[in-house]
Amino acid sequence: MGKFGRKIVFMVATVFFLFGIVFCFGEDKNKTSAPAFSGKDILGKKEITLKQYTNKVILLNFWATWCPPCRAEIPDLIELFKKYKKNFMVIGVSLDQEGPEVVKKFYLDHNMNYPVIMGTQNIVSSYGGISAIPTSFIINKKGEIVKKILGFRNKKQYEEEIKPYLSE
Repeated sequence: MGKFGRKIVFMVATVFFLFGIVFCFGEDKNKTSAPAFSGKDILGKKEITLKQYTNKVILLNFWATWCPPCRAEIPDLIELFKKYKKNFMVIGVSLDQEGPEVVKKFYLDHNMNYPVIMGTQNIVSSYGGISAIPTSFIINKKGEIVKKILGFRNKKQYEEEIKPYLSE
């Protein structure tokens, strides 16, 4: 086999090697699994965990009562939850420093219909740190983070993001 033939064999072997890496290791489910957490809902009624919502698409929304874009998203999140609640869940994670009573009052005053928990340093860290709010994560029915969204989104934008995962 000549020099040219060895180059072809080397290139073919390299392609097969790279395909092997992609197909054997490229779908590492652990890399994108949503970190587990638990927290008491803001009304003090029950413990909220991701595991409770297995087989639902989850929008995990980090927000605060004092944040204007966060406040602007809430009516749309309420509507999305009403519309898709069979296959969809919104979980709010409040990053308010004033404590749960402020968040509870806001929750009740704004007729929020999805669970909200108080964020902890552990929850924030496990999601890679939250550098801006609102920050949302879309978690598919398999419990994998499929999208991180920084900043405000309206109902239509969120709907476009979650719809492909609702039918999985």
